Amino acid sequence: MKKLITVFIVFSAILSVNAQSLKLKRADKQYNHLAYKAAGEQYERLRGSKHSSPVMLSNLAMCYYNTNQMQKAVEVYESYLKLESASADELFYYSQALKQSGKIAEGDEQLKLLYAKSGSDLRAKSLIENINYLDEIKSKGDVYSIKNLSINTPNSDFGGYEYFNEILFLSSKYESLSVKREWSWDGTTFLDVYAATEKEGDLIEVGKFDKICTKYHEGPLCFDGGTGLYFTRNNSGKTKYDKNGIQNLSMFFGSVDKLGGVSETLMPFCSSEYSVGHPAISPDGKTLYFASDMPGSKGVDIYQVSIDGHGVFGTPQRLAGAVNTDGDEMFPFISVNGELYFSSNGHIGLGGLDVFCLNSNGEVRNLGTPINSTRDDFAFVLKKDRVSGYFSSNRDGGKGDDDIYSFSFLGPIDILLSGTITDKKSSVALAGVTVVLLDAMGKEIASVQTDKDGKYSAPVLSGTTYTMQVLKNGYSSETASIVTQRENLVQDFEMKKSGVEFIFSVSDDKDKSPLEGVAIKLVEKANQNNTNLRTSELGSVSKPMEKYKVGDKVEIELTLSKAGYLVKKSVLNFTILSEIVNISEFMDLSLHKLSVGEDLTELIQINPIYFDLGKYAIRKDAAVELDKIVSIMNEYPEMRIELGSHTDCRASASFNKQLSNKRAVASADYIKKKISNPNRISGVGYGESKLKVDCPCEGAVKSTCSEEEHQKNRRTEFIIVSVD
Repeated sequence: MKKLITVFIVFSAILSVNAQSLKLKRADKQYNHLAYKAAGEQYERLRGSKHSSPVMLSNLAMCYYNTNQMQKAVEVYESYLKLESASADELFYYSQALKQSGKIAEGDEQLKLLYAKSGSDLRAKSLIENINYLDEIKSKGDVYSIKNLSINTPNSDFGGYEYFNEILFLSSKYESLSVKREWSWDGTTFLDVYAATEKEGDLIEVGKFDKICTKYHEGPLCFDGGTGLYFTRNNSGKTKYDKNGIQNLSMFFGSVDKLGGVSETLMPFCSSEYSVGHPAISPDGKTLYFASDMPGSKGVDIYQVSIDGHGVFGTPQRLAGAVNTDGDEMFPFISVNGELYFSSNGHIGLGGLDVFCLNSNGEVRNLGTPINSTRDDFAFVLKKDRVSGYFSSNRDGGKGDDDIYSFSFLGPIDILLSGTITDKKSSVALAGVTVVLLDAMGKEIASVQTDKDGKYSAPVLSGTTYTMQVLKNGYSSETASIVTQRENLVQDFEMKKSGVEFIFSVSDDKDKSPLEGVAIKLVEKANQNNTNLRTSELGSVSKPMEKYKVGDKVEIELTLSKAGYLVKKSVLNFTILSEIVNISEFMDLSLHKLSVGEDLTELIQINPIYFDLGKYAIRKDAAVELDKIVSIMNEYPEMRIELGSHTDCRASASFNKQLSNKRAVASADYIKKKISNPNRISGVGYGESKLKVDCPCEGAVKSTCSEEEHQKNRRTEFIIVSVD
């Protein structure tokens, strides 16, 4: 009997160990599929058992973090750090859990450790570069009044998007018991879109916005000013999961018809392998902003993509400059005056996601309290009146998970910007000076002139960033960035006399967006004097040319260059007619962005490359054209080219193939001798296999094409394989 009991105990122990092992595997699988609520519950049961490990503790801490259980996350991270050295991400999320638990100083200490560990992590660097950020935030005071809305529920509610006479928002409140729609991430129900009306700073009369609601998440959205809307939704269909079994987010465009229905189109840059969502549209409707973790991102980043007049999208570009960090940036919003608002946990803040604004100088500023708190603050929307709007937060004191808050500016709505402009040398007041105010997107907001006493004034909006340009013939232009507060602002200027001033404004030739960082080389032909300039974030730069005066004849050679764009050169001859010379009046200053698959013969002036009949030796006239390719490949040392030689259909296909291949190889060999890394160009002969004009004449078939059409087929192409 004792032996039987012993065997039973041992067998039971084995079953228990095996059961725990299976639970751990199940929990790891749930964790890897982002089912943090279920995984966390399993890990908690296994904590302290034989299967508990530092890896499991790290996973458990992230489960608590992602289900907003910050105190528990802090406790588990503390246990983990006693056993293991933390990675950069673990230190970051530990710091965030501390700050969201109200322990801001302790959280910042972990960020300092992260900076010491990495030396380059932008999330930690943001603290090191703004070590007094808390004092700066507190010194601003509360410039907004906020209100928790009556429509909020114990579930997640967020948003506040203007749609005609309604405000749309998102909620996970559970209305139907017929279909269970639980989100595995944290166990909440899926988000749907709801509509409400505004009344006295609150939202009432809530109803479901059925136009786009499905059984999946419908997330952040925006409108194009008409009947079109962009919105976020889970991937669905056969390819709804990525290779790791994750159901990511995609972005759709919907067009509302006369009956209220919506025809939906998936954005062309979406994929099941990454998420795309949180759309925001620029005031002119030409640029779409969104958040994504697509390849090339660091965490979740904000991207922009151009939209042409026919609704065709360009290639998404990760926002350059100070917006994106090694953390997460999401929920972009563009105000009517072009300012970019977004939420981030990578920029230094009070904890979790904070709301930030990008000003016209490319600087990111924290909106401070009461918009931001130690918890997640996001989905900031500024209404068209520019003084009120909505944001969302899961801060303490709310009604549930995420709540929607309305806000409005305190103090005056409009303030007065004024000042006096004088001559720097004589201090004499300058009349007739033009003062131009630009918003964050470079759009002109106001233009005024100084009076006889050199004074100017203009109404502006409080709490806004402007770029101010001061212009007068005979003087160097002045530029400054100003940030308005709640009181009137005085901004004086001293202007320095100059000769003629050259102004350059460079843009992209497709979407017409201003190009920052374009190198401009100006060579005066008379004396070969060189001047080197670089465009600002607004795509412009000016240069006083004191030696010139009105009436002078000018001959200059201009070279415009920017990484990834085709270099543009031109010699200009003109007579100066005024003291402000806009160079774009004499030359197209737009640049073309090089793309894989483009033919250089269509971008630069390359004449047809001729060979003697039946031969492939490089003639002198052909060498002249090939040298143009040599020149551009030397300007772009990373560019790779496929040189393709094509014939017309006359002669046999095999003969044409062999001859074109010999000509392609000979041409490529000529170029290889004159460029760095000869492997950057290859020659391929296609013969008559890729006729540009359909002129078949093989065998008994006789072509009816003209000699001109045959000439179009006899061509050499230089196709870009890669740019960098």
